[in-house]
Amino acid sequence: MDRVEIKEQKQISVDSVIEKIDYVKLGDTGDVLIGKVTHLWVTPDHIVVGDARQAKAVFIFDRDGNPQTIISRLGRGPQEYQGITDIDISPDQQKIVILDSWGDKLITYDMNGEFLGEEPFSLFTQGVKWLDDETLLIALSGGKDPGLASYPNQEDLLLFMDSTLQFKYSAFPNRFDSDIFNYGPLVVKRFDDRVLVSVPYSDTIYQYTPQGIQPRYKLDMEDVNGVANFGKDMTNEKLDKITSNHASFPHIYVESDDFVLFFLSKNKTMFPVLYDKKKKQTHNIELKSYTALGMELMSAEFSSKNQFVSAVPAFQFLTFCPDVPGVELRNEIKEGLTDEDNPVLLFYTLKDPE
Repeated sequence: MDRVEIKEQKQISVDSVIEKIDYVKLGDTGDVLIGKVTHLWVTPDHIVVGDARQAKAVFIFDRDGNPQTIISRLGRGPQEYQGITDIDISPDQQKIVILDSWGDKLITYDMNGEFLGEEPFSLFTQGVKWLDDETLLIALSGGKDPGLASYPNQEDLLLFMDSTLQFKYSAFPNRFDSDIFNYGPLVVKRFDDRVLVSVPYSDTIYQYTPQGIQPRYKLDMEDVNGVANFGKDMTNEKLDKITSNHASFPHIYVESDDFVLFFLSKNKTMFPVLYDKKKKQTHNIELKSYTALGMELMSAEFSSKNQFVSAVPAFQFLTFCPDVPGVELRNEIKEGLTDEDNPVLLFYTLKDPE
């Protein structure tokens, strides 16, 4: 476990931590456009993009952004889904699983978009992660679920199930009273092969390993008057009052091989902190940039190996940009774009600040 010290210290420019920026323009996908990138994986052969909100589809590109296939199967019939709750890919990066909570099933497709199978699944779920060939992790939404009547430890929020959705074991008792606390009771994220689990407004992030769930990061927020680890007595009113006067961690973060970018809240203002995993150091990041693409790092939600990845709508490149450092790359990306094109992926390689 890494102890991450959140300090009152001088803020540094976001530009000072960027070593280089690569990009991929996601190609034309016809009538089915990517509206909001909710999921992203970069494999040796593919870029897989999920849009669970607007297009309700999964898009598969080659590494240069050329479209290969689209999984767009809205419907109520076999091989179709009524909606997308979550998406994940298999450990061998050859299959895609879609969690459809509306249709009460898990559906699997291959990288060519071909249907492979489906399993009925009716629990109140918020996410699925494919851990290995024999194990799926199911993140529950909390609250009283009739489907859990036969399960031991019904307060647990993580279920570990085999490939046929038979129960194996569970973990993470619900810390909150879901009837009054309107935030999701659990945050589950995947970065490459790492699956991280945490509770909003706690100070610890855990990592799944074959040996069990282990603490990975513990945020020490004492120096910034931080608060964490609320319990079942928490209400929305109490939370609003506490976070108006203290630093807190709603568990918004993105991890690469080398860095973690934590987005804390301090007196209701975003408070980004970059953690260097090798040097065990933190840097408070200033929320302004003096370059053409620097601030897009602050919208990164994904990573690929040692790079943070931000999905930027095409129309953002078409707005006016002054003559500042990095404008040449921005203009290069802008060339040929229209406001109806798919998003552009920006890949940020970071460095120690100068």
